[in-house]
This record gives sequence, structure tokens and C-alpha cells, in this order.
Amino acid sequence: MSTQSDDDKEDTSGRPTKAVVGSHRDEEEVFGKAYDPRIIRRIWSFVKPYQSRIFISVAAVLVFTLTQLAIPLVIRYAIDHGMTKGRLDQSVMIAAIGAFSAIILINYAASYVQESVVGKVAENVLSDLRRAMFSHLQRVSLSFMDKTEVGRLMSRLQGDVNSMQEFLETSVMSVGDIVLLFGIVSVLLWLDFRLGLLTLSTMPVLFIVRLFWLPRAKVAFMAAHETNSIANGALAEGIHGVRTVQSLERQHVNFDLYDEKVLANLNAHLTSAKYAQVMVPIVDTLTGIAMATVIVVGGSMVLSHSLDIGVMVAFLFYIQRFFDPIRSLTMQYSVMQRAMASGQRISEVLDVPVDVSDRQGAVALSRDMDGSVEFRNVTFGYRPNQPVLKNISFRVNPGETVALVGPWIG
Repeated sequence: MSTQSDDDKEDTSGRPTKAVVGSHRDEEEVFGKAYDPRIIRRIWSFVKPYQSRIFISVAAVLVFTLTQLAIPLVIRYAIDHGMTKGRLDQSVMIAAIGAFSAIILINYAASYVQESVVGKVAENVLSDLRRAMFSHLQRVSLSFMDKTEVGRLMSRLQGDVNSMQEFLETSVMSVGDIVLLFGIVSVLLWLDFRLGLLTLSTMPVLFIVRLFWLPRAKVAFMAAHETNSIANGALAEGIHGVRTVQSLERQHVNFDLYDEKVLANLNAHLTSAKYAQVMVPIVDTLTGIAMATVIVVGGSMVLSHSLDIGVMVAFLFYIQRFFDPIRSLTMQYSVMQRAMASGQRISEVLDVPVDVSDRQGAVALSRDMDGSVEFRNVTFGYRPNQPVLKNISFRVNPGETVALVGPWIG
């Protein structure tokens, strides 16, 4: 059945129904927070059984990052000490080749450990989340299922859980990006303080650009995630209720409603893609400016013998890598925002109260019971003061089927 609004929809039979698992206004509030400690603590309860593996992956990321920082230094050493006065120092070059080979092997091993461990942990957490949500939905009362869109639940069981998986995978990588960023800055300043400051002079420009870009990008990423959730929910509702839709000849109505949501989703994703890609040419331009600065200024310093050529080559290697973690952290920021919204929506499902439970001191059923069920003067309804059944009494024997047919008056 098609989803017509966020909080108050009308199903194919004309009954107004309230969706009780969060509203899109709630999601906007969550999206306003780049970090919510309550959601992190809730998700951490699922990650905690695998925390030893997480620590291993973080250690592997740090080792991987250190090897990336070490490679230009080895090249600098080979140039400055192995190629002096027009001759090749074979012992220095052999040592440099050995060090380079060892670093490459360590880099490969650390990358393999990090990728494999994080991937397995994310998949296990993904499975645990889905099992926990499905298990809880098996215990909630039927009134909850009556008032909640199936499509919205499916969106949480699939899309939101996948967003959490993406967050878990990228959060470990973000540790390496932060370390790499500060490591490159430290090494540049250590190699040559003046040239390092001149090279980093492009950073204020990037900061100003991000200052204007970030708020607009955050809104665009939020809209893309929100409209995607709405479209997925409408799709699941339409497929789930296709028999009812066909029986009431609502195909054209449902298609128009779904087409509207898909079009909104397309426009939102095109806008978010525009903001995501606009940083790429800016970062590439700043990288080119920084490299040109190193070549011109560093080259003149080399000619004046105030800078070793190996240091300038190392600077070029570091500049090529400098803006990569910035670009990666920018994308991971949007991943974190989606994860906060998804974590809130997952928590809402896990926190749905179980209204129907066994009375204290309830007697367990024995196997020798006859299997009949008897109702005496039952009054039942989904909403307070709006009973669906009033003073109903009947008995159902084993093998019998009873159907209650009649209009719903709300």
C-alpha cells in the first residue's frame, strides 16, 4: 500500500493509520547532530563482543599509516646519501631497497589484516542487529504492527542496518586518515620548516571553502538519505499490499504516489552528488598549487644549496598524499551523519514496548490439554475508547477456523 505521508497515511481501504516508529522530523533532528553519544553507546553494545578484533584492525591501520609516512623518507635517504657527487653508493642503495621492500611487505600485511578484520566484524554486527530487530518484532503486540507501515520497518531492517555497516567500516579508516594527516604535517615541518609552512599556506583556503560547503552539503546528504528511506518504504508497502491494490483498482494512484517519491529521491541524490563532487576539483587544484610551490621554491633552494634534492622529492610525495585524507574525512563525515540517523531509527525499533506479556504467576500449558480456545465477554480495540469488538463470547475447538467479518468503525 502506498505511503502518502510521513506520520498520517491512508491505506487502500480508506482508514487513517498512524505510523508510530519515528517521523522524518525526528530524523531531521538527528541529522542536525554529527555525533550522538547515546546512539554510539547503543551500537557499541553490538560491537563490544568483537572489540578485540576492532583493536587489532585499528593497530593494523596505524601500522599501515606509518608505512605510508616512511616510504618518502626512504626515497629521500636513497637520493641524498646514495647518489652523491655523481656516483652511486651501492651499499646505501641496497640498504634503501631492502628497507623499501620491508616497508612494502608490512604495508601489504597491515592493509590485508585491516580490510579482512573490519569486514568480518561489520558483517557480524550487521547480522546481530538484524537478528535483534527481527526477534524484537516477533514479540511486539499486533496493535503495533497494525499502526506501523511495513515499508518503514523494512527500510530499517535493510537500509539503516547497511548504513551502520558502512559507518563501522569507515570509522576505523578515519583513524588512519587523521593520523596520516597530522603525520604528514609533522614530517613536512621537520624536513624543512620554512618550505613546510609555505606548502601548508593553502590550508586556510581549504578551510574557508569547507566553511561554506559543509552546511549546504549536510542538508543535501540529509535530504538524499531521507528521500531514499521514503522511496524504499513506499516500494515495500506497494509490493506488500499488491493484492489489495489490484482489488481496489488503485494501481494508477499508487504509481503516481510512488513516482513522486522516486523523483524527489532522484533530485535529492543529484544534489548531494553535486556537493560531494565539487570538493574534488577544489582539492585537486590546491594540490597542484602546493606542488607548484614546492617545485618553484624548493627547486630554487636546491640550486642555492640550501635544500637537499631528496627533501624536495619527499615533499612532492607527501603533497600528493596530503589532501587524500582530507577528501576521505569529508566523505566519512556524511557517512557518520547517515549513521546517526540510522542508529536512531534502529533504536526506535529495538525500544518498541511489548504491550502484551504473561501475567505474573501464569500457569504453563500442559501437553494433555484439549487445544480449545474460549473467549468470554471480550472487548478489544487498537486505540483507547475505540473498541473493535464488544462483549464477544465464543469457543473454538481444535481443527475449527473462525473468521470475524464486519466493518471497522473508528
